Amino acid sequence: MKLRSGILFSFVLVLLLHTPMALAADPLPSWNDTATKKVIVEFVQAVTDKNSKDYVPPAERVTTFDNDGTLWTEKPVYTHVFALLDRVKDQMSSDSTLKERQPYKAIATKDKVYFAGLFENRALDTLADELVALPFGGMTSRQYADWNQDWLKGWKHPKFGVGVQGLIYQPMVELIRYLEANGFQVFIFTADEGAFLRLVSQELYGLAPERVHGSRVRADYIAEGDKAGLIRAYRVEYVNNWAAKPRLIEQVIGVRPILAAGNSNGDEHMLQYVALQERRSLPLLVHHTDGDREYAYDSHTDKVIPRAAKEGWTVIDMKSDWKQIFFR
Repeated sequence: MKLRSGILFSFVLVLLLHTPMALAADPLPSWNDTATKKVIVEFVQAVTDKNSKDYVPPAERVTTFDNDGTLWTEKPVYTHVFALLDRVKDQMSSDSTLKERQPYKAIATKDKVYFAGLFENRALDTLADELVALPFGGMTSRQYADWNQDWLKGWKHPKFGVGVQGLIYQPMVELIRYLEANGFQVFIFTADEGAFLRLVSQELYGLAPERVHGSRVRADYIAEGDKAGLIRAYRVEYVNNWAAKPRLIEQVIGVRPILAAGNSNGDEHMLQYVALQERRSLPLLVHHTDGDREYAYDSHTDKVIPRAAKEGWTVIDMKSDWKQIFFR
């Protein structure tokens, strides 16, 4: 009996040692076995197989992800917007005269027309200056980080009642880990301010702050006595959306990604930048179709949905492709 048990144990051990890890465990357990999952797995296998015509060396296996609506929920508004509004309310509580100045006046009176007008007139620099730069202008980098980290500890989503840890998409985190396990370098390029997301990128996605890039607020260097540091200015230096995304990717990485994931018109150029190249590539478009578990909407997708069909992008259907949505 002992001999037979020993033979059986040896057989199992040999089987495990010679079975590829990809077959030993599902690298994407929160994904349903749909065509989308198969496309992703087949792509990764093709570009990492040295015998494949599509093989890509590890140094060139670069991937870029949008954040809001791609890695965590963006509804009813960006998470960062909640922080910005709370900061503005704090400032108005300390100085009531601010309510007579824009954008404080529009926020105090809930004047959506004011901000809609800036957006429609493409006064995006002004919009970014007033909503992103102004509330934290004059703060040091450390003061900015401390305020936002304190805010993140206490904030809860109005619909789901959880903090940011409960708002990230489990399937996309699994995809990041799967790519990294296969020699890919993963970066985030967000339209939001990069400094905000860097505060939690390591905790949420396992991505170091230097892997996160986004819109930037100008910072001025100040040196006084035996101290030196950076002070946030009152204007945005770079808005990282639309065609600005591939420009920043080229500037920061210097290598064209072979995989990118986004969810809205703001990601159109980044996804097209990945799609239209000589090497095999995989642009992924996250489509919000699950009103029960998250949200169902097509806002700001009127350009990317048709382009995805035209250029053969892979569209991730939340409702049918994901077994679960949020990280629990």
